[in-house]
Amino acid sequence: MYITYYLKRKLVTRISNYGICILSQTILLLGILILPVSASQIWEGTGRITSGIGEGGSVELQLEFDGDIVKSLSGPPLDGIINTEPSLNGVIKTKTATWQIERCGENLCVNLQQYNPKQTVFYRLQPKK
Repeated sequence: MYITYYLKRKLVTRISNYGICILSQTILLLGILILPVSASQIWEGTGRITSGIGEGGSVELQLEFDGDIVKSLSGPPLDGIINTEPSLNGVIKTKTATWQIERCGENLCVNLQQYNPKQTVFYRLQPKK
């Protein structure tokens, strides 16, 4: 009788421990899936200086979009906010330049007007792969 009671108690304890483990792992996985993911997107390409110093020359630009925040990884400095919904269209004004950004099909077209040196550059960027 005592052995039967002991075995039942061990079995119930073991089953409840497994249940707690499964429940806690499920909650952990759901928590990970629910957390917001911040996936930055990098666009890169070349641009043509359309007016100003170095007219006709080509320059490189690499931009990182992280939500509404836009930063230049290479090229002229940019650290601004743009409305990314429903598409990447907008204007960012900084102390040194005005950036006009818009979708052009699969590409991203950027028109940069720098103040010092006075220069206009048109970039066509593609998503980095």
